[in-house]
Amino acid sequence: MTKRAARSKPTASEIRRDIIDHMPAPVAVWSLNGRDVGFQAGFDSGLEVGGFIGVTTPSGEHLLVQVTELRISEREAMRVEVETDMFGEAAAAALQSANVGLTLRFVEGEGTVLAAVVDDAPTRASGHGFRDGRLVPAADRLVDALLSGGMGASVALPIGTVNSVGVDAALKASGFSRHTFMVGQSGSGKTYSLGAILERLFVHTTLPMIVIDPNSDYVHLGQLRRREAIARRGQPPISQRGYRDLKAAMQAAGDVVVCRADSTDFRLAIHLSDLALHEQALTVDLDPLADGAEYGAFIEAVEALSHLHHYGFAELIDQLEQQGDQAADRLLRRLHNLRVAEWEVWAATDEPSLVDTLPGRRLAVLDTGSLSDARARSVVSLAVLGSLRRRERRSPILVVIDEAHNVLAPNAATALERAITDYGVWVAGEGRKYGIHLVVSTQRPSKIHRNVISQCDNLVLMRMNSVLDIDELASIFSHVPKPMIQEARSFTQGEMLVAGPIATPAMRVNVGERWCPEGGADLPTTWAQSPS
Repeated sequence: MTKRAARSKPTASEIRRDIIDHMPAPVAVWSLNGRDVGFQAGFDSGLEVGGFIGVTTPSGEHLLVQVTELRISEREAMRVEVETDMFGEAAAAALQSANVGLTLRFVEGEGTVLAAVVDDAPTRASGHGFRDGRLVPAADRLVDALLSGGMGASVALPIGTVNSVGVDAALKASGFSRHTFMVGQSGSGKTYSLGAILERLFVHTTLPMIVIDPNSDYVHLGQLRRREAIARRGQPPISQRGYRDLKAAMQAAGDVVVCRADSTDFRLAIHLSDLALHEQALTVDLDPLADGAEYGAFIEAVEALSHLHHYGFAELIDQLEQQGDQAADRLLRRLHNLRVAEWEVWAATDEPSLVDTLPGRRLAVLDTGSLSDARARSVVSLAVLGSLRRRERRSPILVVIDEAHNVLAPNAATALERAITDYGVWVAGEGRKYGIHLVVSTQRPSKIHRNVISQCDNLVLMRMNSVLDIDELASIFSHVPKPMIQEARSFTQGEMLVAGPIATPAMRVNVGERWCPEGGADLPTTWAQSPS
């Protein structure tokens, strides 16, 4: 045999590939209880975690199933006898032939039965186990019917498209009566996506909202972008008629108030008297035990001012000077050293304050990023959360805290910050009884007090690379299949997992278009371009 003839013989890998190509992967579906299914399929099946598949049972029942876990499995398919010269000269010199095992790899996974399909419509499944079912594609119209049917009497908030199928995605508006935790690393599209959610809540519901906005990202809520700018990725802009309808709906939704430090209309300012006595003491770092004498002088001064409708530090300082004792003098020295009276957050006596402005507003954006002092920003959060806790009227309101690690940190450094966190924990645990609903947004779960996150039923998860963060989220939101949470490592910008009362079943969603201009923005990377 010539060398040329030897080279024309197929190699071992070529033989293996040819056999595997003619040996299809096992395709099977089974269920022990009729609620959960297991399955095997080939790599070309197009399955993905969170996606939808159809199953036909041996009895003829058609089921709609959501994939909750996928993994690669393998088993030995067969053993074949091959001549060793296929492996090379060294093997051929040692042995005449070899018995080689061929390994077959395939996709294995689990899923949850969502519904049975009867007369081309989703309905309750029988709940009976089966074996040797058949996998079939899930029709888009059935997935759409299932998701739409889950809305019940609630308004649907159109938020984008479902990742795995060609249907629109919507959030259940009534689900926001439960607290929501939104998390995603920097660059995941979290700010854009939260803005899209708030726009839909504003236009499609009547729920009043307060947004604590530390980066001036949401200051344009209520304003409409140009028609040409309102378009989904790769799609044409909204139609002229659709734009007119959207504009009318936004105008009818109610008033939007943006409170800024430099605003002439709605200044981001409060009166000292808007705070409870212990909250006022926190602004000057007074401890009732460690600073007993000064605290007593402070109480005496505040009680002397209680007849005034509003008072601030100017009135407090005048009263302390009138008291003229040593404790009052030490407190005056403290106020002078802290420069607290100079914070731009304080309203003049005859000026309306934030606490006066918020009641009755449909949407109020508190641009705390316009305040230059971090302590002043903390005072705003203290005033808002404190006033909500003390309010007498039980009515629904949504409190949105963006970059919430600045407000609800688990390791607050000062007494003022700890008091704010305590209020946040109270709202998370007790606020729903008083109609207070939370949306908390941050970059990492570890940055937020655990007692706040644990009270959130809704999860909005965007791209996360940290395995530790993903494991923590899977532990807290145990009602969401862990593999679906783990998929966040592969999310692209603007892609998110939504789960809980706002999305049942959980969905992997590509966020749609923004209606309002974005406030904050990343700095341009012109420094990365060639100087030429």
